[in-house]
Amino acid sequence: MFDKARVLAVSKRFMDGTTQAENFYQELTKTLAEETSATRASLWYYPDPVMQDSVVCLSLFDRTDDAWSTGAVLKEDDFAPYFEAMRNDGMIVAADARSLAATSCFNEVYFEPLGIYSLLDVGIQVAGTPFGLFCCENTTDILNWSPEHVEYLRQVGTLLGFALRKAKVG
Repeated sequence: MFDKARVLAVSKRFMDGTTQAENFYQELTKTLAEETSATRASLWYYPDPVMQDSVVCLSLFDRTDDAWSTGAVLKEDDFAPYFEAMRNDGMIVAADARSLAATSCFNEVYFEPLGIYSLLDVGIQVAGTPFGLFCCENTTDILNWSPEHVEYLRQVGTLLGFALRKAKVG
């Protein structure tokens, strides 16, 4: 169902230095969006991996307009249930993200304006230290994440931890 070799190839180019970080982030987010059939995929890092009280977007790919963006910042002060869930569980699987307690805090300022219904977020650790997370989102309708989605993205999270460590990021 999912082509793990695509993410592995992207990660390998990053680990061996044949692609720069920004290109890796873009290629990764586009690959994740395509592989999961999600509308959007993004990669975020914790500026303070100890507190994990904010995340900054390294790359967000939106299949709707085939474009990337960067630099968005989300803070725990604004989205406390989400940050708590990520710290506790390392993953959020939300087919109906607007009604899940951990993610409904995004409804007014994020989900509704952007038409987001579903998300699947996975934490990334580098050498045992939280680095950040990646997020797959679906717009226009609910995407029921399958066990295969969850396992694929869990494996991608582990792979990203290795890739970022080898490339000495974080």
